[in-house]
Amino acid sequence: MSYVSEYDALDDPTTQPEALEGKNVPHRHVMADRVWLVLARREYEKPLQQVGTVEADDPELARVYARSIYDEFAWIEMVVVPRDAMVTVIAS
Repeated sequence: MSYVSEYDALDDPTTQPEALEGKNVPHRHVMADRVWLVLARREYEKPLQQVGTVEADDPELARVYARSIYDEFAWIEMVVVPRDAMVTVIAS
């Protein structure tokens, strides 16, 4: 898997936007596109609670990041949810 940063793209004519048109280029940059909320719980009786966030381009990568970053406890359940999937019910 190869990543191209914005700086590399400026130096390489094959990565210029006009050269990439119509091509399937899944990873054109290093920065993640989405923020994922990480929710977890340590006891069955307790609800899920937010333990942090990760930045990743896809769900599988978000799972890997969440599991490796928030491994300080013996979680019985951990989920990742895209932050942009949240719907405001009551705004402050």
